[in-house]
Amino acid sequence: MKFRPHRYRTEFPVVISTPMGQAKTVINDVNETGALMTTNAPLARGHKIEISVLNQHIRGVVQWSAAGRCGVAFRPHLTINQVDSLRYRQAGRRTGHHHASGYAEMR
Repeated sequence: MKFRPHRYRTEFPVVISTPMGQAKTVINDVNETGALMTTNAPLARGHKIEISVLNQHIRGVVQWSAAGRCGVAFRPHLTINQVDSLRYRQAGRRTGHHHASGYAEMR
């Protein structure tokens, strides 16, 4: 049995080019060989897509698609720098609030 390499969790919004046009997509996890994406684009197995990220064009092939999610295999595989760029969480903290530690000064 062959295991796939570890995928890194992320929430990276991108615009992909599909056979039907462009669509907004969120990359949910990624490694050098592929990614899991959430999209509302009508993708099917075998569709070729292109992702534009930081002036780079990443090409991939849809391996499966179901219920607004799809798995993509990158052709060619990504470099370490490209994976690190996609692992970056653009939104940062979801709440946007600063939380103090709650410690009080002791006398």
